[in-house]
Amino acid sequence: MTRRKWVCPEIQGETGKLEKEAGIGRLPVSTGLFAASPRICEMTGKNHEFCSMVRRYNIKAGLIFAVSIGLMATVLPRLIRLDADQSHYVILNFLYLSGTVFFYWLVHHFFLIRFQSGPFSHRLSKALISIFCSVLIISLLTYSFNITRMFPIGFNPTLEIRREQVFFIRIFRGTLISTFTWFAAFYYRLLLMLQQSKLENEYLKQKNLQAQLSSLRQQISPHFLFNSLNTLSTLSHEEPVKEYILKMSEVYRYVLHYQEQTEVQVQEELNFIHSYIYILESRFEEGLKINIRINPDHLNRKILPFALQLLIENAIKHNSMSYRTPLTIDIYDLNGKMVVENDVRPRTTMDRPSGTGLHNLSQRYQLAAGKDILITRDALKFKVEIPFLL
Repeated sequence: MTRRKWVCPEIQGETGKLEKEAGIGRLPVSTGLFAASPRICEMTGKNHEFCSMVRRYNIKAGLIFAVSIGLMATVLPRLIRLDADQSHYVILNFLYLSGTVFFYWLVHHFFLIRFQSGPFSHRLSKALISIFCSVLIISLLTYSFNITRMFPIGFNPTLEIRREQVFFIRIFRGTLISTFTWFAAFYYRLLLMLQQSKLENEYLKQKNLQAQLSSLRQQISPHFLFNSLNTLSTLSHEEPVKEYILKMSEVYRYVLHYQEQTEVQVQEELNFIHSYIYILESRFEEGLKINIRINPDHLNRKILPFALQLLIENAIKHNSMSYRTPLTIDIYDLNGKMVVENDVRPRTTMDRPSGTGLHNLSQRYQLAAGKDILITRDALKFKVEIPFLL
């Protein structure tokens, strides 16, 4: 007879719904111009710096924008008028204008990327400086080319216009084109940032649905287990046993309450840690010493749930301990951060640590608050600093 595993219909229905909403295995991707030139990056996989520059300066979109402006300003009017005279000047002006617009695009991206802080970080001052520098450079280059007569670019020699007039016309035209290119580059980057934000929100939403799905799959009636612990505590007549069961139920209550939360007060986390430490000390006795020193002013601040517990568990997992040389773990606050520091005594019988727990904690902080943890290690101490969320 084949044994079938019974699954609660409500949980099974909810699991199917979450599987459909979460789209397991499907991650949001960007397409089109917003894909940041994936083919270029694939062809230049070994050249990471070039690939990074293509993404930061949006070179693919800049080339398309520059060529489009060049075609509309030089070639398209001739096609509309069916004018085929002096086609070589049309080609030269097309190349000149397209190259100028693309150069403006790169200069504006340089200012948008580099000057995030400082005296030129204000949007208006950044735009004025970028437009001025781009027009000045193009004007000097164009003037130099025309002096040497190497390239009669940017104007039609059949027009009877004095050189001084040509220079000021180019300055005025260059300012208009550079200003237009600035707005195009600025709003294109803004669209990219908005799309990236939407992708991150969708990714977080999918991760949340996957977490709910995993929780439903692993559900074993937690409230029943919690109530059983309380009942067992009342049935026991030995005080150490009753105390142990009480601490265990407090730990389990905290897990049930905060497993879906994204932040917790330091005071609540420490209350949970004290119960967790009692369980650990009952197991390791004199082989483990945990000291907690937290400024009372920081007890109302917030951190990620289970962050301290994970670091304590990580220290116990990767270090040896004994009655003669107990493992010491210190928990304290320093420079606006929570610090968990432990002795370094690597276990000789363990495989090389994978670092999965610390990596997951780092990712949780980056997703929740855009902050990261700081890991410091030397021959004697291993220290992890986690920032406050609020």
